[in-house]
Amino acid sequence: MSNQQPSPQNTWNVTVNGGAPQMGQGNVQHNTFGYDPGQLANFAREVLTAAQTSNLPAEERAVVEADVEALQAELTAPEPDPSRVRQLGQRVWVSAKTYLPPVLATGLAQAVAGTLGIPIGF
Repeated sequence: MSNQQPSPQNTWNVTVNGGAPQMGQGNVQHNTFGYDPGQLANFAREVLTAAQTSNLPAEERAVVEADVEALQAELTAPEPDPSRVRQLGQRVWVSAKTYLPPVLATGLAQAVAGTLGIPIGF
């Protein structure tokens, strides 16, 4: 009789939330970091439309429009500066929060807030 200890065995525990596990070769992972220019451009258009269709005083509308136009210009630049985009995105957010609070209740606004790292607090 031999006193052999059981040999260690590998145990794999894989938890998958919302998809199928991928193991083996040939798998590709796509990571997206930073802002989504398309999402920010859509949000800027949404804010601009809201400003133009609301009953804002001319001075307040001008502030919102200037902030949106600055963001749109940076987003369409050949090489947008990420820190400038973030700064301008936050300015548009503040303008919308100040003058157009209902715009911030949209799903797009919530997604943009997450992208810009802005807490969703009113």
